Amino acid sequence: MTSIVEPIASAAQQTVPPGASREKQVATRSMTIALGGGVALEWYDWTVYGMMASFLSPLFFPSSDPTTSLLAALAVYGAGFFARPVGAAVLGPIADRVSHKRVMMISITAMALCSLLISVLPGYSELGVAAAVILLLVRLIHGLATGAEAGVANSIAIELAPPGKEGQYLGLISGTFIQLGVFASSLVAFLVSASVAPETMHGWAWRLPFAFGGALGLLIIYLRSKLPETLIKHAMHRDELSRTQETTGDVWKTLWSVRLSLLAVILVVGAVQIANYAWNAGLPNLANGVFKENSTWVYGITTLMGLIWIVTAPLVGAFADKIRPSRAFTLLRLLLVACFFLTLAYSEKSISTFFFVMVFGGAIVGFNMALYNFIATTLMPRAVRTTGIAVGYALGVSLFGGTSPYLLVWLQHAQMAWMFPVYGSVVAVLSVAIYHVAKKRGHVYIGE
Repeated sequence: MTSIVEPIASAAQQTVPPGASREKQVATRSMTIALGGGVALEWYDWTVYGMMASFLSPLFFPSSDPTTSLLAALAVYGAGFFARPVGAAVLGPIADRVSHKRVMMISITAMALCSLLISVLPGYSELGVAAAVILLLVRLIHGLATGAEAGVANSIAIELAPPGKEGQYLGLISGTFIQLGVFASSLVAFLVSASVAPETMHGWAWRLPFAFGGALGLLIIYLRSKLPETLIKHAMHRDELSRTQETTGDVWKTLWSVRLSLLAVILVVGAVQIANYAWNAGLPNLANGVFKENSTWVYGITTLMGLIWIVTAPLVGAFADKIRPSRAFTLLRLLLVACFFLTLAYSEKSISTFFFVMVFGGAIVGFNMALYNFIATTLMPRAVRTTGIAVGYALGVSLFGGTSPYLLVWLQHAQMAWMFPVYGSVVAVLSVAIYHVAKKRGHVYIGE
């Protein structure tokens, strides 16, 4: 297999005229806020649907069995993920060849509009089956448009990272900002649930978190519109121009030459997304929709977990920089194997057990979430970094993350809860094994 070896020149290594250093710092901060804000919104929108699924399910998928309604809503949740690889395949090469900014603007605009539409979409009683169909279409459009978001954000972030601190910086962009989005979704859900009566929450108040996401999206659109295209292009093309892919066919040809890296990215992303969506959507919906826990407590505990993730993300990245990314990844991913089996503890109504699983198990999930985007980025050469990360990320999230909440709830309902941690553990172990095979064959390009 062809191995592409390239030097890494970070933004901090570029020669800048003395009078331009402050301007460069301001531009880098603006880039960080715009990049991180979009990443946060992506995760807010995706997570808030999962959190609200138990409330919107009877309105869009009415049934005499609450679990059946919840599973239908979670199926739509998963369908949005399956649109992401298509979006990554279409938008990723555009970002690598033409414009990162254009792809970022498409992504953020779609996220904002889709959230706003869900916030006002009539339910089954007004539109009948059409309500569920429109909801599905909105989620598919959302998935298509955001397919390249992770690839674009991570590709630019790794270029902006100071030398030797790539893990720490990626921990900020793809760790802290992701968790800010997740935290915001649980915090908004908590505040809304605590402010209204339960029947109001079930009736219409569940729409408020979607409206908030749409409004936040409009702000991020403004911030990203101010980014100079030249700065992004400079990050894309500062090596020899020969590294730039001339056609979409060239992008796919180069990506095929590092297909082992692509497989590793899929598994690195997929394993942690099984855990991420189990803890952020599956377990909260199990608590709210099946065990009928107090939703305010459920969202409060989930919010606490999010705070832990926000604080620890850059620290985990710095830890990886210190001991080498491969070692940190292996250690934390093997801890995740044990973490999956904590889901078996929450088998009946018990808010204290839910707290233990979410906070202590969730901390291990958070450590892995802080690192996985950095590890995925190290596996792709610059020439196809956006496309490779976007496609690998989208496939990993779609195949593993999008189905995770559904599997967790369905297996619990079918009295086969033990199968979920076994499944998650197998994928986690595979991710470590394939990563090390790729590393041995020279397909780790950053940080080693």
